[in-house]
Amino acid sequence: MTTWDQDLVHQVQEGCPGAFAQLVREYEPSLKRSVFQFLGDADAAADVTQDAFIATYENIHQFNPNHRFFSWLYRIALNRALNQIHRNRFTRPLADQDIRCPDPAPDAQLEAQESAALVRLGLAALAYKYRVLLILRHFLEFSYAEMAMVTGLPVSTVRSRLHTARVLLRHELKKTPE
Repeated sequence: MTTWDQDLVHQVQEGCPGAFAQLVREYEPSLKRSVFQFLGDADAAADVTQDAFIATYENIHQFNPNHRFFSWLYRIALNRALNQIHRNRFTRPLADQDIRCPDPAPDAQLEAQESAALVRLGLAALAYKYRVLLILRHFLEFSYAEMAMVTGLPVSTVRSRLHTARVLLRHELKKTPE
């Protein structure tokens, strides 16, 4: 089964760089947002995202069309983000722009912003191996199989670790004063 992005990947593999530009336009915002959630630094997220796209372009012939392109791209970006974390030991909390809930009512907006801030703090307090799974599942809506492919873990480990991550996040959220 071919999809829009797989068709573009095939075009890139055939030597059409314009097709890659379309892939970048499509996936750059969500990829940058996801990397930002891990690093907590907008400039570093932009650098890692750009580096991930360069590596993707250079290795486009290795793409397996049986997988989703975004999952493959995300794995490349995730590896680059991990390298950045290990190099720089980022410990900054997640910033305000990573979780949004649009609502026209001012009270609801304030409540959503407060909830988002609590979730950000809770996520930031978790170890990376738990945070990544929560982000993949609940923010990017990856399936367990996709999460396993991205993280390199067996599906059973993904399920178990995701359960633990939810328990730990719930615990972190309960610690937060109201």
